[in-house]
Amino acid sequence: MNYRLVCHNIGLMCVLMATAMVFSLLWALPCLGGEWIYEQNGVFGLACSIVITSLFGAIFLSYGKGSENTSLFRREAIATVALDWTLAVVFGSLPYFFSNTGRDLTLHPDGTISVVRMSFADALYESTSGLTTTGGTIISELEEPMVVPRCILFWRSTTHFLGGLGIVVLLVALMDTGMAGRSLIQRELAAPVQSVYSRTQAILRRTGCVYLVMNVVLLILLLSAGMTVFDALCHTFGTVATGGMGTHNTSLVYFQTAPHVNAAMVEWSMGIFMFIAGMNFLLLYFFAIGKWRYLVSNFEWRLYLLMVALATIGTLYFCSEETSAGGFHQALRHSFFHVVSICTTTGFACEDYSRWLPQAQAILVLLMFVCACSGSTSGGPKIVRYILLYKLFSSESERFYRPNIVRPVTFNGETLNDTALARGVMLYFASMAAVLMVGWFLLMLFEPNTQWQNERELIVQQRLAVLEFPPDEPMLSEIQKQTLLKAAKYDADSQSWDLFVASIAHFSNVGPASGVLGPMGNFGGLTVLSKLLLTCFMLVGRLEIFGFILLFSPAFWRK
Repeated sequence: MNYRLVCHNIGLMCVLMATAMVFSLLWALPCLGGEWIYEQNGVFGLACSIVITSLFGAIFLSYGKGSENTSLFRREAIATVALDWTLAVVFGSLPYFFSNTGRDLTLHPDGTISVVRMSFADALYESTSGLTTTGGTIISELEEPMVVPRCILFWRSTTHFLGGLGIVVLLVALMDTGMAGRSLIQRELAAPVQSVYSRTQAILRRTGCVYLVMNVVLLILLLSAGMTVFDALCHTFGTVATGGMGTHNTSLVYFQTAPHVNAAMVEWSMGIFMFIAGMNFLLLYFFAIGKWRYLVSNFEWRLYLLMVALATIGTLYFCSEETSAGGFHQALRHSFFHVVSICTTTGFACEDYSRWLPQAQAILVLLMFVCACSGSTSGGPKIVRYILLYKLFSSESERFYRPNIVRPVTFNGETLNDTALARGVMLYFASMAAVLMVGWFLLMLFEPNTQWQNERELIVQQRLAVLEFPPDEPMLSEIQKQTLLKAAKYDADSQSWDLFVASIAHFSNVGPASGVLGPMGNFGGLTVLSKLLLTCFMLVGRLEIFGFILLFSPAFWRK
C-alpha cells in the first residue's frame, strides 16, 4: 500500500472541502439576506471547520509530498475512494456541530421556546446524507434561522453539489493523474467502462462541464419561475446532484402557495432535470456534441425511459383523490415528478405521496430497488445490474438444457467475462439483501414505537374532530373508539413497514421513506443508534459494501 499517495489524495479532498465552506460564509452577509444575530453561530462553526479541515489537509499533503507522480494501483484506488468519502462526511459534519445548529423547536409549559441542538450523531447523519446525495434529514425546522443559520443551510446544499459527481471524481478531473485516474473512476462509477471512454481525465473534464451547464440552465429556469436566488441555488444543487435537500419544511409543497412563484414551472423544470441527471453523463456529453447514437443505442437508457413512462402511468392511475381532483395536468405532473424523484434517488416531494393508494406506493418502493442509469449522479443498484442479472440468468437457463453451448454475455455490443461478471453481480445482490435484512432487524431492535403511537393518536384526534366528538365524549362508544384506532393504521405493522422502507431508502440513497418517516416527516426522532446505522447504510450504498468493509481489513492495509 502506497500510504503517501493515499494521503496526498486525501489532502486534496480536504482542500476542496475547506474551499467550499468559504463560499458558504458569504450567505451570512446582510446584503445576501443574513442577520448577524442568527448567523454568528453559523460563521463561527464554518470558520472553525475551515481551520480544522485545512490543517488536516496540510498534514496529509505534507506527508504525501512527492508521491503524486507515482503509480496508482487497485488497492490505492480503493483506499482513496473509501477514505475520501468517510473522512469527507466527518469534516462535512463539523459546521453543524461547531455552530450548534438545531434540529427542532420545543415549546415548554410556561410558553417559552427552546432549540433542540444537534448531537454529533445528528451532524454526522446530515453530512453523510448531503455528500452521498441521499437527501434524508433530521431537521424539522428548516425555515427558522434561530434553528438553522442561513450560511449553514447553504452548506447543507453545497454538500450535494460536491457529492453529485463524487469528490474523488472531481479531484481526478482537476489533477494531472493521467491514466492512473482510471482506477479511481472505475471504483467511483461502479459500472462497466467501455473502450470508447479511454481518456479518463479528458472525459471527466467534459462530464464536469455537462454537470456545470445543467446547474446553470436549471438555475436560470428556477429564477424565471420566481424563486429567490438562495432557494434557486439550493434546489439546483439538490436536483442535478439528485440529492433532494431543500430549504423548506414541506419540500416543494411550500412553493405551491408562495407568492410570485410559478409552482407548475418549478415542478416541471426540476422533474425534467432530475430525469436528465439520472442518465449516464458520458452519454450526455456525446449527445451534446452531436454523437446522439451513443445515447439512443444504449439499452440501459432505453430501459430507463420505458421504466419512467410505465411507472408514471401506473402512479397516475393509483394516485390519491386529492391529486386527481386537481385535474389531469396536475396529476400527471405530480406522478412524473415523484417517479423520477424516487428512481433517480433524489427525494424531493411536491405532495405527500404516502397518502396515495397502496398500489402507487408499491410502485415507488420498487423504483427504490432499481434506481437510474450507471454513470449518473443517482445512487442505488442501477439498471445496468438488472440487465446483466437477466442476461446471466438467461445464459445459465440455456446451459441447463444445453450444457455444451458457449454463448458469451454481451452488453451494448461488448463481450463480457462471464465468470467475473456473474461473481460480481451475484455478490452485489446477495450483499444488498443481507444488508437490508440485517439493517431492518437492527432498526426494529433500536427503535421504540413512540413516534408511531403519537402519530396514531394525532390521526385519531383529527378523525374525532371530523365526527364532531371531543376525545372524552361519553356518547362515543368504546367500539367506535377502537374502530377509529384500527382505521388510523399507525401500529406495529406501520412501524415495521416504515423502517423497512427507510432501510431501502438509505441504502439506495433515496432519502424519504414512508409514513412517519415519509416526505413530510424526517428522521430526527430516531434513536442515536438508528441514526448511526442509517449513516453506515448511506456510505455502504454509495461506496458499495466491499469498499466499506475493506477499511476494517488488516490484510488490505499490509504492504
